[in-house]
Amino acid sequence: MLTSPYRPWQLLVLSAKTDSELKTATVKLADYLRQHRDLNLADVAHTLQREQKAFKHRQTVVCRDIEDALVAFEDSKRVLTNIQETEKRPIAFMFPGLGTHYVNMAWELYQVEAIFQKQVDYCCEFLKPRLAQDLRDVLYPDRFSQTQEQQLVQENSQKYSQAGIGLDLRKMVGRSERQTDTKILSATSLLNQTHLAQPAIFVIEYALAQLLISWGIRPQSMIGYSIGEYVAATLAGVLSLDEGLTLIAARAQMIDKLPGGAMLAVPFSETEIPPILNDNLSLSAVNGPSMCVIAGRIDAIEALEQQLTRKGLACRRLETSHAFHSHMMEAVSSNLRELVKGFNLQAPEIPYISNITGTWITAAEATNPDYWVKHLCQPVLFAPGIQELWKHKYPILLEIGPGQTLGSFAFQCIENNPAVSQIILPSLRYSYDKKPDLAFLLKTLGRLWLAGFQIDWSQFNAHECRHLIPLPKSL
Repeated sequence: MLTSPYRPWQLLVLSAKTDSELKTATVKLADYLRQHRDLNLADVAHTLQREQKAFKHRQTVVCRDIEDALVAFEDSKRVLTNIQETEKRPIAFMFPGLGTHYVNMAWELYQVEAIFQKQVDYCCEFLKPRLAQDLRDVLYPDRFSQTQEQQLVQENSQKYSQAGIGLDLRKMVGRSERQTDTKILSATSLLNQTHLAQPAIFVIEYALAQLLISWGIRPQSMIGYSIGEYVAATLAGVLSLDEGLTLIAARAQMIDKLPGGAMLAVPFSETEIPPILNDNLSLSAVNGPSMCVIAGRIDAIEALEQQLTRKGLACRRLETSHAFHSHMMEAVSSNLRELVKGFNLQAPEIPYISNITGTWITAAEATNPDYWVKHLCQPVLFAPGIQELWKHKYPILLEIGPGQTLGSFAFQCIENNPAVSQIILPSLRYSYDKKPDLAFLLKTLGRLWLAGFQIDWSQFNAHECRHLIPLPKSL
């Protein structure tokens, strides 16, 4: 399905011993590009990544082609700079749960990144008989016609442009905006169903993690939120990939058959929650110093929401079908326990934080089927978990999944550090953010490099037809 030997976006990296030398190098590179507009920017990026020495003063730019690069160099919002810290920081992966998923998550990565596509394809093929559905049809409902359009653009755009002919490419491939919107609405309705949403989140996050690992971005520690812990456990080797996929699919199907429930985000600390709870309401998550989630029966949540609103307290209903991480999950406990008993659970090879305890998971916990039953029914202790993770060498926090929800939670939990916002990074855009997926991810990759993280550039470019080219010696 990959249709181009080059990524549509490139990451240019520059470094120098001093700030003035970096500015000089930027000017020289811009002049060089201005004089050699026929160069392939992918080869320029490749040469800068591979041939430059990495000095303390660093700069990155994400751009599409030579002309865009020249524009970007003049835009302070697009040029990112940093003075690299002397001590290399570890990196921690954060895996979100439900809530920010959407149709066409990481669609551009699926089109242009071979490793990401391979992982998604394997997972979706494995899940087909378990879901009676190809998740790719739900995640990327228009993928076949979009691929046709992309190929059509590549084959014909230059020819017709030279002839001065304008074309409606959508009509050429037999689809319209209305057809596309209808498909996306239908797929969104499907994707919001629990039995598909949970496996979809797992697949995208696992594939994205493997892509980043292939680029040399390996986590020294991890934390997952709800379903995200299953991704962390799979990457850590507690579950094999096939076991992780089997478990997440079966778990989602079990939950889907339970009575519906509701969840409410409330502005309380964990210690303020107990007086609110009753037989119909459970603490579902601790997301921050004064951010918790309560889950339970729909009527009970509605009553609580009205009660808090009358008191002038800001609370928010979550878009959810069930009361996750509450007593309402207990009905499927025995079935889930029996399923996990059949797995060959192993001690984690990468340390990660437990949702249940809010601290590092132990080998005894990870390999006990009862742990995974508790994980289903007990609250997600994200706030104490991220605080514990932060104590471990103050890592760069990289959110592996759509949006920046965990990043915002983490910032509020460790905001006493003034530099913390610089090392909490996203990887995939929110649904409403219209930035291209690849450009979004490359910007984060650049920020990791700016922070001193060593990227494996040879692997980053391994699936592309790139060449080293002569650049000015001063670069």
